[in-house]
Amino acid sequence: MVIPVSRQTDEQLIEQFRQGSVQAFERLMQRYRDDICAYAYRHAKSYEDAEDIAQEVFAKVYRALPAWKPQASFKTWLYTIARNLCTDHHRGRIRRPTQSLEALQADSSDEPTAPDSANDPVRNLEESEIHTVIAEALDQLSDQQKEVFVLYHYQHLQIKEIAKVLEIADGTVKMHRHRAMKKLRILLEPYWKLLQEG
Repeated sequence: MVIPVSRQTDEQLIEQFRQGSVQAFERLMQRYRDDICAYAYRHAKSYEDAEDIAQEVFAKVYRALPAWKPQASFKTWLYTIARNLCTDHHRGRIRRPTQSLEALQADSSDEPTAPDSANDPVRNLEESEIHTVIAEALDQLSDQQKEVFVLYHYQHLQIKEIAKVLEIADGTVKMHRHRAMKKLRILLEPYWKLLQEG
């Protein structure tokens, strides 16, 4: 029985990629690309930089995946890489991708392609007035509070996944989330009901 692509697990796609299926990697990339781009945008505050970071994330994954030995879920590992690259970006170490996926697969006749960005959710975020207000409020949180808030509320990671990505205890994640929510409720008081409805 053939499992529909949409119902294949990350692990199944990884195994297919390890057996030589470039299409399996493309499906993984399509599954997570918008989320990783949006996560990078919240760090970089620039659509172009977010694209560069996302491209580098998947280039790193492409290179490392054949030898990857899971200590956590693929999703957790992916966000760990994305977080590290966002940190590098802040330190000025990333300007442009060091090697694109296209370059990595120059010998492949079936290269993965990025999804059409004409209706990209990151661009929608960039153009949203409410996003600007929220972004300004998030910038007033501590680095850890902001990271936990973004990973939990925007990227929909579980508490345990966030703890692994940030290498902190579950209880510490909960504490940072609680403090972030408390502070944001004060900062965004005029918008709070609207946000709760959204």
